Amino acid sequence: MDKSTHEVRSKNWADIISQCQSRPEGQTVKQWLLENNVPEKSYYYWLRKFRKHAYDSIQEIKSPALSDNSSPSVAFAEIPAEEIVPRFNDGPAITIKTRKLMLEISSAIPAESIVELVKAVAHAL
Repeated sequence: MDKSTHEVRSKNWADIISQCQSRPEGQTVKQWLLENNVPEKSYYYWLRKFRKHAYDSIQEIKSPALSDNSSPSVAFAEIPAEEIVPRFNDGPAITIKTRKLMLEISSAIPAESIVELVKAVAHAL
């Protein structure tokens, strides 16, 4: 299968999975698949593919495993920002705006949480 065919199929299945995930409350996946003539085996095949791809992407962001002789390293994720506005009132301590999102970070958030948040945002962009 050539790359463009795979991209078209991937987009089609991403749309199907998204629609199924936003099905009415109380309706099972199996019911939704039957009503929309979606083969159950194909649905779960593509769902596994997307989940594996997401998992692999997250693993790439994480630091590589450290050997016994190596020292810990720090990894940084660059987020292109159009505007960074520091604030010092009761609101967020910093606001980062890009074309796709606005991220407001409170000074009360622990540093570990900010690191995880930045990793997630970097992955989403």
